[in-house]
Amino acid sequence: MNDSRKQVDSRDIGLRLRSILAQHLSETGSGDVLPGTFLDRIAVFGEMLALWGSKTNLTAHPQDPEEIAFHVVDSIMPLVLARQYLSALPHSAVGEIRESDAFQVLAEALAPGKRVLDFGSGAGFPGLILAIASEASFTLAEARQKRASFLKVVASQMALENVEIIAARISPATLTATFDTVVSRASGPTPEFYDLAARTLVPGGSAILYCNPSQRLELDAARRAGLGAYRRYRYTVRRADRAVERMLAVWQKPEKSPES
Repeated sequence: MNDSRKQVDSRDIGLRLRSILAQHLSETGSGDVLPGTFLDRIAVFGEMLALWGSKTNLTAHPQDPEEIAFHVVDSIMPLVLARQYLSALPHSAVGEIRESDAFQVLAEALAPGKRVLDFGSGAGFPGLILAIASEASFTLAEARQKRASFLKVVASQMALENVEIIAARISPATLTATFDTVVSRASGPTPEFYDLAARTLVPGGSAILYCNPSQRLELDAARRAGLGAYRRYRYTVRRADRAVERMLAVWQKPEKSPES
């Protein structure tokens, strides 16, 4: 009886999540950056997150569709910003290159065929959500076994063919330079992210860190690791009844010189 009740509730949460996101995409005009399968797969994701979250610590509020929607919208923002870079929306890009070029770099980071590593994927934010939303190929690295198991099961349930799960703790010493893009959200100490990105990115590849605008990024550590062309993209995501300021911090690994 209790198990049946949980299953009914989890399905309802998935449908409510789908409805919330459908309304958001309609109001913001962001739906054109996403495939037609996005909302249906997100409903499956929400159902599975609610079901697993009742048994294990996947995320803080696994049965709150409004909270899940916040994390989903935050996860897809690189795709949304990339599509909107020529519009007059209140987003900013600052750094070492012109604004239009900066947003083009962001667009190319998750383009079809790109190889993307999500460092510390957790419950799937942002890597699994980006895999639902784009045609890039994703490797999700998650050291915690229960969360890695969740990622494997939900990716199978959604019939995602562009996802691989690594159920182990990775480090710069365990991977080689084979990825076009490295992403991370709440990954912990940023120097570790910089070192891993510099080690695993191909020349010209991009490192994307989701963060709060007030977060200390230790930019000197990024430069020492070998990442350059820093720029940031600020945006706002609604979280229940309030607007939350968020930011993407983006670096590139320098291209090899002709002499190298």
